[in-house]
Amino acid sequence: MSKIYFNFWDFKIKLDCESEKICDLLKKDFHYFLSEESAVNLEIKAIITKEINHLIPSDLIASKQNSRAMTFQDGSLRYNYFYGKAVSILDYAKSYIEVYSQTEEYLHELLYLVILSRQTKYHDLNGLHKVHAFGISKFGVNLVGMMDSKGGKTTLFSYFLDQEGVEIISDDSPMIDLRGNIKAFPIRIGYELNSYSRERLQAYEEKSYHFDRDEYDAKKLIDILEFKNKISENSAKNKTILFQGKRINSKDNCHYKKISKYKMWRYLMKNMVVGVGLPMVLEYYLESSFSDKFKNLKILISRAISAMRLLVKSDCYEVYLSFSPDENFKKLNELLELYKNE
Repeated sequence: MSKIYFNFWDFKIKLDCESEKICDLLKKDFHYFLSEESAVNLEIKAIITKEINHLIPSDLIASKQNSRAMTFQDGSLRYNYFYGKAVSILDYAKSYIEVYSQTEEYLHELLYLVILSRQTKYHDLNGLHKVHAFGISKFGVNLVGMMDSKGGKTTLFSYFLDQEGVEIISDDSPMIDLRGNIKAFPIRIGYELNSYSRERLQAYEEKSYHFDRDEYDAKKLIDILEFKNKISENSAKNKTILFQGKRINSKDNCHYKKISKYKMWRYLMKNMVVGVGLPMVLEYYLESSFSDKFKNLKILISRAISAMRLLVKSDCYEVYLSFSPDENFKKLNELLELYKNE
């Protein structure tokens, strides 16, 4: 068994996995958070096997079922059955997870989801929350952009990569603490094979790796530390520009306008408090007990507090994005220039 240790802002995970290939892929996925051997909050054991159907005790009644999995509860043990492809067993009492999969490809996807899920849950319960957005910093100013799915978030983020003076916060989910401060969450960047982002990231094609997804199209992934940009370590001290991207039917008429904090609150409710679009938070969708629902209510309140404090600290904009990524990038740089000497 190969061992990997991760430290996600004081949430520490140890992974035992018999596949060197999967270990190498997960190291790339979460490269920034790799750590040395230490005491951990969670242990995960991953096994490839064809024998998975006997792993769940007979006669348990499913507590929840959706298109991805069925969930069974037996005391402190939670079993997730992924319809013949995999089984995960979560022992809440011991903070221990076993993941069994028939294939390496599905095991990689599932481990990625499980790690993000448990990391997100731990931090949500401890006042550190994600917003569905991309984030960079430049001139000592944070730029955090929220957009709808397929709205061009990865494409815009890719324009900032390798730009002089730009530091990375996250391509998809910056973290916000209870004081409204921003914390970096840099993990691998992913792009779909037929996307415009692929053209922007063509120079890194040889360093990319393939990611098959069970319910979505395949992606190419790139280790975030392959780029020359530094990871932002001072984003909590920076001024923040918070914007909601909105598409307009125009080839090149990208423009922006300042909006009220009240209007921005509605966008934050969707993208942070409710968390629409936040990636890979698998565990939340498999929870069903009263205890789960009570914890999730506490999380909702905590997210709302963080979102309000972020709002108070931010200047708020709507950015009307054209069909020209070059023009959109130019306008966002123009917006950043306004704050250069503040």
